[in-house]
Parts: sequence; C-alpha cells; structure tokens
Amino acid sequence: FAALLLALMLCLVLAGCSVSDDTASTENLTCAQIAEIVEKAADFMPLTEAPDKYIEKYLLIDAEAELDDWDLRRDASRATPEMILVLKVKPEADQAFIKQAVQDFHDDQIMAYRDYQPEQMPKLESAKVLENGPFIALIVSPDATKVNAALGKGWK
Repeated sequence: FAALLLALMLCLVLAGCSVSDDTASTENLTCAQIAEIVEKAADFMPLTEAPDKYIEKYLLIDAEAELDDWDLRRDASRATPEMILVLKVKPEADQAFIKQAVQDFHDDQIMAYRDYQPEQMPKLESAKVLENGPFIALIVSPDATKVNAALGKGWK
C-alpha cells in the first residue's frame, strides 16, 4: 500500500505543469524556465527571443543594474502582441518602479494595437502585470486562463 501511495504521489508531482504556488520554489527557476512553462501552456504564435537590449529600450530601465535575470519572447511575425516577459528583480532594486515600467510598456502596447490591429485587443486587455516574489511578468497570450493555470497561485 505504501508503495502504491508513493507511486501516486510521484505521478502527481511529475504531472504538475505549473510553476509553483510558493515563492521559495519559484526563486529556484530562471526566467527562461518560467517562460518555457508558460509558452507550452497556451497556443502562442511562434515566439522568438528578443535581444537583451530590448528590455532597456522598451522598459527604460538599466537591466544590468536592476535585474538578476530576464527573458523576453515576442511573436516572431510581430503581427500579434503575443509575448512573454519575465523579469527577476535584484533585491536592492526598486521593484515597484520596475513593475510600473512594465505596466507603462503594456499600456503603450494597448495604445499601439488599438488602431493598428483592433482584433488583437482582447489578448492585450486580458494580460496583467503579475508579481511573485522577485519576479515580474507580463504575458500577452491567446488564452489567459491557461497561462494563469501554468503560473500557479503564487502570482498576483
């Protein structure tokens, strides 16, 4: 019976596809690992990794000084606003400032797509800037419900 219970618990652990419900476990992941989990959860357009300079260009922050890690993936065609942005803020950095920079970027995307491709607006409107410990994320996806399930409950 104990072996069966252990096997069942192992299956449940291996089947889980969310990042984690607690910050301590999430901190052991890289931004790229979190982005991979999210990308596999929803039917994104093909995404391509954006060069590091995009973080500073779009968010107007000093990535080297303020971030421990980051990952930015965007729709390769740029025809949709679909993207995965995950940042890990350094302990000494101003997390509220960086979160606001991500929110400002999101607001700019909404303004740009409102006239450019209004049919893409539901993706942008369902996306929220999320935090979990030192992580900040903005995920513009075709299915926010699947993304939120993949991220787990620790993100708010």
